[in-house]
Amino acid sequence: MAVLKIVPKLYQEKISEKLKEEISLVTTGEAKYYNRLYKFFQYTDIQCTADINYETRKMYMDSLEKEDISEKYKAELLSLFDRLKIENMPDVYSQGKPFSVEQEFFKQDKLFLLYVPNKKKAQSFRQVVDKNDLLWDLTRIHSSQLVRQTKILLCEILNMDKVQRHRRYFLEPLKALIRFCDKYGIDDIEEMEQADENRFYLYLNKESEIIKKQASKIVEFARRTLFLTDSETNWRACIWYMDRFQFDKSRINASSPVKSLSFINIYEKENRWYLQLYAKYLVGISDLSLSNIRNTISFISQFLKYLDGQSKKVTELEIQDIADYVSILDVSDIKYSTFNRYITHIHTFLQFLKMKNIEVLKFYPERFLKKGFPEHNERSVPEKTIAHLIKELPAFPEHLQLMYLILFCTGIRKSEVCTIKSGAFYSQGNENWMRIYQSKMRREKVIPVPSLLVGLVNDYEKKYGIKNGEYLFKNKKGGAFNGQTFSNQMIRECKARGIACGDYIFRAHDYRHNLATSMYGNGVSIQGVRDYLGHSSENMTKQYIDFMPERIVSAEDKYFSRNQSFKLKGVEDDER
Repeated sequence: MAVLKIVPKLYQEKISEKLKEEISLVTTGEAKYYNRLYKFFQYTDIQCTADINYETRKMYMDSLEKEDISEKYKAELLSLFDRLKIENMPDVYSQGKPFSVEQEFFKQDKLFLLYVPNKKKAQSFRQVVDKNDLLWDLTRIHSSQLVRQTKILLCEILNMDKVQRHRRYFLEPLKALIRFCDKYGIDDIEEMEQADENRFYLYLNKESEIIKKQASKIVEFARRTLFLTDSETNWRACIWYMDRFQFDKSRINASSPVKSLSFINIYEKENRWYLQLYAKYLVGISDLSLSNIRNTISFISQFLKYLDGQSKKVTELEIQDIADYVSILDVSDIKYSTFNRYITHIHTFLQFLKMKNIEVLKFYPERFLKKGFPEHNERSVPEKTIAHLIKELPAFPEHLQLMYLILFCTGIRKSEVCTIKSGAFYSQGNENWMRIYQSKMRREKVIPVPSLLVGLVNDYEKKYGIKNGEYLFKNKKGGAFNGQTFSNQMIRECKARGIACGDYIFRAHDYRHNLATSMYGNGVSIQGVRDYLGHSSENMTKQYIDFMPERIVSAEDKYFSRNQSFKLKGVEDDER
C-alpha cells in the first residue's frame, strides 16, 4: 500500500496559514489525514477552502485513483475532503440570505450542489450516495438562455426549506427537464409547446417513478418561476401567471382568483401572438375583472383552435370562415346568449387587431347574432331539504354552520360569503346590517340582516380572535376561503347525512332563488328584489323568482289594469 510521506517542515510554507488552520479543524491533529491534504494543496493555488470547487475535488479524486488503496479508504478520504470544504464555510452563508444567480457560486460552469454556499444545506446533500447526481454541468447545455433559466430554477429550489426532500421531488425532475430541452432544441422553457410537454412525459418512460410522477409539477414549477422572476414580462410565454401583476382589488374575486392565463392550446404561433397582444391590452389597460378576461380569452381561444384545424392564420380569414364556424356553433348545445358572446368576442378581437394596424377581415356581427328569450329554471331549494339540512347543521364543522346560515339568511353569492371580513356585521339602533363587497358587480353594498345572525358572527369572531378587517373565513394561508372548497365541503357533509336536493346535493347559488322568490311573494317589488340582489336589470332578477314566469307577467298586468292613467287614450276607446 502506497503511503504519502510526512511533509518536511521546509515545505510547510507553500500553503497559506489560513488553509493550514482549516485543515487542522477537520483532521483534529491526525497526521496521516493532515499530511495527505497538505501535500495535495502544495500542488494547487488554493489559498483557503473558499477557493475549493468541483474541479479541485476532481483533482483530488484523480490523485486518489493513482494510489494503491482500497475503495473504502478512498471514499473515507473523499468524504474528509468534502467536510473540509463544508465545515469551513462561514456561518453568514447559513443566515437565511436567499440564493441569487448573481452570487459567485452560480457564475461557475459546473455547479456542484454539495458545495452550495450554505453550510446547513450543503450538509444535507452529504446524505446523497452518488455525489455525481449533485453535479450540474452547464457546459453540456447548448443554449445560453437555457443555462440562465437553469440557474434561476436551481436558486428557487435551493431557497426552499428541506432541501434533501426537494432534491428528489424538484432537482432530479428538473435535471431531466433540462436534458430534454437541450436534446430537442427547446431554448426557452416558458415557450414550450403542448406537443413538447407531451413528448417530455414520453421521454421520462425510463426514469424513476418519482421523476415520472413529478413531471407535470416540474413543468408547471419551471414555467411559473421563470415568468414571475424575469426582469421583463415575457409576453410570448405560453402561460401567464397573474401573481406577477399588481391588480386593483376590484378586478379580483378573492374567493376564486384567476391564477393564470393559458395560450398553450393554440398551435399556430402567429395566431397565438395576436391573442397574447390582445390579452396584454386586457390585463394592462382595460379595467375588466380577471374572471372576465379569462372568459374572453377562452372564447377566442376556441375560435383560434378551430383555425388550427383549418391550417389558417387570422390574417387569412374570409367571411366564409366565420360562417363555417357559426355553423359549428349552431349545432352545439349552447344557449343563444353564449352563442352571441362567441360572435361579439371574435368581432372585438379582430377590431383590436385592426387598431394595431394588422390587416384582418372586417365583418358585421349583427349578421350572425341570434335573438332569444331567457330560459327560466326552477332552482329554489325545497323547504323539506332546507329543514333536513338545518336539523343536521349542528354536526357540521363550525365554519360551515356559519357560512350556511349567512347564505340562507342573505342569499348573497358564494364568493361574497367567502370574502366577508370581520366587522362587516354591525348594528345601528334597532337595525342590523351587513356590508359586503360584490366582486361581480365591483361595488360595495349594505343589506339588512337578522339580529341573531349578527350575534352568531360576533361570537365566532371572538372565539377565533379574528381581527377587524381580516377575512371571517380563511384558507390555510390566511387569505379568503375558496368558493369551490366551500361547495365541496358542504357536499361532503350533506352526502354523509343523506341530504340531497333532487338530482344534486348542494348548490350555493340556489339560495339566491329562494330569497328572491320569498321577497317577491311577500310583496317586494321586482325593482326592490333587483336592488337587493345587486342585478343590473329586471330581466335578470325575474330569472331568480321561481313563480311561473307567467305569474310575474300576470302580476304586472294587474298592476297596470289598476292604473288606468298608464293606458293609451286610443286603447281605452277601443275597449269601451
